[in-house]
Amino acid sequence: MKKRTHRASSAGVALIVVLWAVGLISAALFGLVAILQRQIGQEVVALQNARAMLVAESGIQMALHSQLRPEDMDEACRQLSGRLQAGWYTGKTPVEVHFEIEAKDMSEDAAKININALLLGDKTLARAVLQNLFAGWEVNLTTSSSLIDALLDWVDADGLSTGSNSGTESTVRNGPFEKIEELEKVVGWAEMAKEAKEGSKGVDALSKFTVYGAGKLSLRSAEQDLIEAWLGLGAGAATNFMRQRPGPDQISGTADDLVTQGLPLLDANYDKWMDRVVVAEEDLWRVTSTGFIGKAKRKVVALISRTSNPPQVKARWSEEDANP
Repeated sequence: MKKRTHRASSAGVALIVVLWAVGLISAALFGLVAILQRQIGQEVVALQNARAMLVAESGIQMALHSQLRPEDMDEACRQLSGRLQAGWYTGKTPVEVHFEIEAKDMSEDAAKININALLLGDKTLARAVLQNLFAGWEVNLTTSSSLIDALLDWVDADGLSTGSNSGTESTVRNGPFEKIEELEKVVGWAEMAKEAKEGSKGVDALSKFTVYGAGKLSLRSAEQDLIEAWLGLGAGAATNFMRQRPGPDQISGTADDLVTQGLPLLDANYDKWMDRVVVAEEDLWRVTSTGFIGKAKRKVVALISRTSNPPQVKARWSEEDANP
């Protein structure tokens, strides 16, 4: 009886050990399957994102066609999306493929101050330009000085505050502005914009700046306050130039504009700042192409100069955060 009892007890223990081992193995297998599924899912997502990027790039290549105009983009986009859709399958199942493209003529941005080019260049020059500009908008000197410190702190790479206000380094990018609307996040901008708007000129401060272009100001289309501040001229110094700039027909942007002839009216020694201005605006587009593959989405942005033939990409970047 004792031997049978001992054998039964041993068999029970062995069964428990076996069940425990099976449970461990099952748990490990389930874990391995979950890991494999997750890895496969990540690889599929990565593949779809890469394909979406290729589709987005197709839109940029389309925009480089020399005969294409902004008003032609919608129809060209529809046709190219249809062709791409026809060639994409997973097995026998068609994959939803299309892209959206937006082209904006950026020539007008040459008439605005490129805030990144200004702040990342000569700091003394940047401070002088902005101080003159804000003074012309009737902004209080204390307000403008504090804001200029904050603007310089936003773009510089270090964590040191410019001026006496340590708060200017609390919420900065420490890099260039990516969108012009980011100016509104800078410490002191709201107060400056309010004073400029409430002044006798009723200035919309945000509309005077851009983050696009080569960083040179167009003397063909820039407003008087920007020209005077940019060139370090006194208030009203560009009045005669502005009167003569449109030429005999007094219509800006026509063939008889007297831009170069009017330069001596701005400054007899105008050669000293000719590397900071342009007298003939570049035909520049900002093209945003978004590619979709199923649920994956990728966006590519390019600045395309259409002055040359064929058109050339001046700058490009991808917005990886476009994926939901």
